[in-house]
Amino acid sequence: MNKPVFVAALVAALALPAQAVTFESALTQGATVVTDYSATGLISFDIDFATAQTAQLSYRIDAGDLLQPLALNAILRNVTGSGVPAYSLALSTGSFGLVGTVTRPFGGGTQIGVAGSTATLNFSTPEFLDVQIGNPLGTTLGAIDWTLAGLQAGDRINLSVAVVPEPGSYALMLAGLAAMGFIARRRVSRQAELG
Repeated sequence: MNKPVFVAALVAALALPAQAVTFESALTQGATVVTDYSATGLISFDIDFATAQTAQLSYRIDAGDLLQPLALNAILRNVTGSGVPAYSLALSTGSFGLVGTVTRPFGGGTQIGVAGSTATLNFSTPEFLDVQIGNPLGTTLGAIDWTLAGLQAGDRINLSVAVVPEPGSYALMLAGLAAMGFIARRRVSRQAELG
C-alpha cells in the first residue's frame, strides 16, 4: 500500500464514530472485583462484592450504541459472608427505561423500585449468593435485559452499584458511635478532674 492511500485510510478510520460502549474504569473498595463484558449497545458486568462498599463503573456511550435501546445486564455476586437485603443502582446520566427481570438462584421475592436514574432491588429474604439483572448469561429462560434511556453519543455514565445495609445495621452503627462519644466525653471529664 502506498503512503498517500494508507494516510487517507487512517484519516477515514479515525473520522468514523466509535461503535461500542467503552468501559473506562471501576472504583471499588477492598477485594471487590469488577469484570466487564460490554459490547455494542450493551452494558454488561459482574461484580464480586467482597465488602458492602459501593462499586462505581464508568462508561462512554458512542453513536453505534444508540441504534437500539441501550441494554443493561449484570451479575451481582455476594461474597461478603453475610446476607444482602437490597442493592441500589444509580446513574449519573440518563435514566432507567424498560425494567427487565431480576433472578435469584433459589427464588425469593424481589421488589424493584425505579425513580428516574435510581433503581433499588429489595429482597424478601437476604440474598447470600448471586443476583442476575436481565439475562447476562443468555441462558435464563424468560429473562429480559433492562434498558437505559435519555442518552446521547459521547455521554459518560458513572454507574454506582451499592449493597444497601439492613436497617438494624444503621441502629447498631449509631449505638456504637454513641458509646464512643460517651467514652470520649468521660475520658475528657476524668482528665479535667485529675489535671
